Amino acid sequence: MMRNLRFLLPGVLVFLSACSALGGKHTPFAIYAPQVNLPASAAGAASIEWQLLIDTPRTSATLDSTHIAVMPSPGVLEVYPAARWRDPAPIMLRSLIVQAFDSDGRISGVSAADAGLSGDYALSLELRGFQVEMSGDNAEAAIRLTAKLFDHASNRIVATRPFDALAPAASSDVGDTVRAFEQALDEMLPKLVEWTIEQGNLHENGKKP
Repeated sequence: MMRNLRFLLPGVLVFLSACSALGGKHTPFAIYAPQVNLPASAAGAASIEWQLLIDTPRTSATLDSTHIAVMPSPGVLEVYPAARWRDPAPIMLRSLIVQAFDSDGRISGVSAADAGLSGDYALSLELRGFQVEMSGDNAEAAIRLTAKLFDHASNRIVATRPFDALAPAASSDVGDTVRAFEQALDEMLPKLVEWTIEQGNLHENGKKP
């Protein structure tokens, strides 16, 4: 399964060569950027006054990488040798989460936490899984994270919830698994947005006299 993959698909940005430090051997690889389908906010939806910062997800050193991880059996991680994500997985995921909130449109003030802006709430994320998981010849994209909504004013976590999304891939080829990641993101991101808005509004309403 881990053969050298040398083709470009819609999610690919560019095709590059990496020069090995040993012997100067060139290994071509493709860079993939997931493209997501995000629902827009419903017409007439009330705008939200509180502002939100999105933290970069914390994760293991293995997943904090541009390599596309594969789990051929539980507890074992490998990578596709000829493919990379456009950014390390946590940074790429944070960008997609910000994009999901922007697409929803109900919170006018959403930004990455390291942008230097202030916010009323922060969304803290623990990325527990971002890999292709194999079961025999079957492959699926697996995204697992825990979200915590943090209130800056009270310096307290006001809500916590795990989010898991699994999407089957047509095959274990990298192009098919990237499309499966896109499907998993299409499933997870709207749920994360809806939960965050619901919990933030509940907390805001609880602070009113």
